[in-house]
Amino acid sequence: MQHPAVSYSSSGREDPQFRVELPERHSTFLSPQKSPTSPPQRSPVSPPFNRISSPGLESLADHEKRSQTANSEPAEKEYYTRYHTDPEVHVQSTRKPLQQKKWLFGLVAALTCLAIGLGVGLGVGLTRNGGSNGEADGPSPPGANPSGSDSVGAPSTLSRTGAFNGSGIALASQSFASGGYGSIVMYFQHHTGEIRSIQLGSDGAWNGGDAREIVAVDAKNGTPIAAVAYSRNNTAWWHIFYISTNNLITEIVNSNKTNVWSPGPLNDLNLRAMDDQKVGLQACWYGSFYSDTAYNHSPVPGQSNTTASKSDQTVGIHLWYGKDPTTFQSVGWTYGDSAWQMQQTFDGYNAHAGVGCYSWGPGSDTYVFFMTPSDELSILWKDLNTTLKGTTQHPINEWTKTKVTIPVHPDSSVGFTNFLYVQNSDSSISGFNITWAAENTSINENENFTISGDKGLPGTHLSVTALPDTSGGNSLLAFYQTNGTDITEFVRDLDAGQWTSSRVPIPDQ
Repeated sequence: MQHPAVSYSSSGREDPQFRVELPERHSTFLSPQKSPTSPPQRSPVSPPFNRISSPGLESLADHEKRSQTANSEPAEKEYYTRYHTDPEVHVQSTRKPLQQKKWLFGLVAALTCLAIGLGVGLGVGLTRNGGSNGEADGPSPPGANPSGSDSVGAPSTLSRTGAFNGSGIALASQSFASGGYGSIVMYFQHHTGEIRSIQLGSDGAWNGGDAREIVAVDAKNGTPIAAVAYSRNNTAWWHIFYISTNNLITEIVNSNKTNVWSPGPLNDLNLRAMDDQKVGLQACWYGSFYSDTAYNHSPVPGQSNTTASKSDQTVGIHLWYGKDPTTFQSVGWTYGDSAWQMQQTFDGYNAHAGVGCYSWGPGSDTYVFFMTPSDELSILWKDLNTTLKGTTQHPINEWTKTKVTIPVHPDSSVGFTNFLYVQNSDSSISGFNITWAAENTSINENENFTISGDKGLPGTHLSVTALPDTSGGNSLLAFYQTNGTDITEFVRDLDAGQWTSSRVPIPDQ
């Protein structure tokens, strides 16, 4: 999921940005190896629309930060833990310490050597992924899945370098800039278990991802991560959602006024996700393109890249999470409110798989995507404009299934921006061009694609966006895991062309 933006400096001034220079990549036809007080105003329903897609992520950092010298030390960041303990103590009490892991692996290696020395033939390999060199989740052949469908996040395949094997992946805007384009911030789970951020700058280089960019330290292994970013009343806000070590749906909130991650009001509900390695979770902003001011945004089919200054009657966040294996629970927060509200349950869906949503364009229709027990993606829509009179074909304020279904992998993640992305049964990732039209929603069959190159790990988390580039065109970007320690970025021109890929540089420390 992705979020567009306008950009302000910390002083509230509009801050010009630049187009993104995407770095050189290898062709994928080859083998690449309680929250701060919310602003009091609720902001009026936008006019109906025929077709719109996600406006893309914009802007990385404000002008003051970019004007710092390259060798300047980053400011000390504050991260969040839901527990009132020292962060270091908390990490040790809720996650296997790295020291214990090293001791354990050393013991296993010693026992292995002893067994070999005694001539004992072991029928089961003692190293991860069946390897003999002790490396956890080393690079696998394209599309390989050493441990079967449950390899993502499985205890036997915990990674010891780079990203967590089964890391959630979420994209958001870091600052909001009018007059130009910037880049994105990715939130992911490090192999240590911490949720961290890494930023793609306007020069095409990734920065961060190390221990100075820790966002939270109490995340469950393999937690899904959702991010929502928006700007209201000259304040930029970021909401990050994940599942904690005790299976609680957790919200943390930051703004350009504080630069501190603080607990969000969602935590007051004590929502508990099902206790499983794979749980669907997603959050979506609804209304007004994330901002109440005019700004430039990434490519949106059928519209210019400039969004006029306007706001919807009601804006806020919808969130869905897997409550049990066949049930999703939805909750909602309205901008200006101090509390989240329970909404409704969605029964009969695969809550181990991903959930997606589209609700940030003009118009009063919102959409959510679930996976069915028969391994198909199903799209539901809802018209939120209660001033209209509903009909049998077009009810108002009621979730209704479309006729669209897409075959998917049993644990497929899902993402939407310009195209709707899912994981196929063979672990490849495909994008589908959807015409969003409530009960008449349909797939444009001749405009779909499959990302070439390395396939995703089965059940990999997936996040997608679109960005303008220095050539004057626009690019599609997709991020997912291909071997368990990586997060790989796939890029293609918006209109057509070959997919290229590169690894996001995740620090080991």
